[in-house]
Amino acid sequence: MPSTLWKQTLSRLEQDQNEAEVTAWLRSLSAVESGTCLVLNAPNRFTKRKIESKYLSQIAEIAEFLTGQKYNVSVKIGTVTNSGGNTVSRKANPNSRQTTVPNTKQPFGFEKLTSEYTFDQHVVGESNQLARYMAQRAAEEPGLRDHNPLFIYGDVGNGKTHLMQAAGHELIRRFPDKQIRYVRANNFVRHLVTLMKRKDSESIERFKNFYHELDVLLIDDIHHFAGADVSQQEFLHTFNALLEGNKQIIITSDRFFKEIQGVEDRLKSRLGQGIAIRVKPPELETRIAILESKAERRGVELEPEVSRFVAEKIYGSVRELEGALNQLIASHRFTNKGITIAVVKQVLYDMLEFNARPIDIQTIVREVARFYRIRVDDILSNNRKANIARARHVAMVLSRNLTTHSLPRIARDIGGKNHTTVVHASKKIDGLLENDSEFRTEFNTLKDILSS
Repeated sequence: MPSTLWKQTLSRLEQDQNEAEVTAWLRSLSAVESGTCLVLNAPNRFTKRKIESKYLSQIAEIAEFLTGQKYNVSVKIGTVTNSGGNTVSRKANPNSRQTTVPNTKQPFGFEKLTSEYTFDQHVVGESNQLARYMAQRAAEEPGLRDHNPLFIYGDVGNGKTHLMQAAGHELIRRFPDKQIRYVRANNFVRHLVTLMKRKDSESIERFKNFYHELDVLLIDDIHHFAGADVSQQEFLHTFNALLEGNKQIIITSDRFFKEIQGVEDRLKSRLGQGIAIRVKPPELETRIAILESKAERRGVELEPEVSRFVAEKIYGSVRELEGALNQLIASHRFTNKGITIAVVKQVLYDMLEFNARPIDIQTIVREVARFYRIRVDDILSNNRKANIARARHVAMVLSRNLTTHSLPRIARDIGGKNHTTVVHASKKIDGLLENDSEFRTEFNTLKDILSS
């Protein structure tokens, strides 16, 4: 039977844990209680491992405190109960009814939401935990100033659109009478320009009115507004109208809004009044979980050593990881052979060869520059801006850890004066690793990428 004890236990946990942690891990669970056994149902292996390693003993202690009895608490991968109280399967059901944006005819560049891009099918990790939390908050209480506008940014292929559309699906479920629309920025530009070229003033007015009367606007890849001056102006009018009406806006971009070239300062200023969250490249454990989750939904089970091997070798975007999985599944179904490490090496030979680069100082500097979205020349320069100095220190410490080069050589190759520069960098980074959990995740992710 569904567990009342779990509701009480979760309520206790919510008092002690960080809200983002609760949302990411604990609220995704449902539970069944039988006698003194409490079985927690997790959506995937990654969540199961997280609960078992971090929360299981605490849950057992709270259950004993609440009931006066010792409980056998276990975790399995199974069904979950959504906020409406309905039990839903975490496995994909091809015959199930998928949520889409209302109206089969999508005017003015709007598109339907992708059926798979839901919170249910999103894997949470350190790299996207805060973005997931804020997207859920926006879906639960749209229009609140603490998450409006919500700006989600990061490298291509790491799940920004998934989170945005997941919020859209949840908004439609919770608020079926609201006008909720999803559009790509380039489609917004294309449709507006087409109407203006036709000099169709009536259609242009309908276009403007339709956007201004939305309750929620999801706009993808806003960096495509760069250089489109007229479209930017119209979007700014829409933006102002929606914000003034406390309507929710969620935006994605491949870079921080202040870094987008060709976008008006007025628009950047408006974006700055909300909250900007970066989705980072997934760390190793999240890459493993993504592989396992996607394979499971395709009806394929990967052995743990196989999923770890693939995740260690394919360290780019989520999209690249999914491409590798598609190749493996296609080979598996064509040959009817199991997916072993030997098969992975054969099927993904070109991909693995491309990623198997030697580790040297130049490679480390390039990877650090890419990760922090700055130029290699900035790291190698005397620029003392805080973000550049930190990236330089990271490059020095990773070079010290991952190569056999001497401290003077590392200092010389990464813009330092002498070996004491590297010693100073090491002390700085050691302090950050000890006291800053977000930086620790960044550093370990970079180390994973370079060590793969």
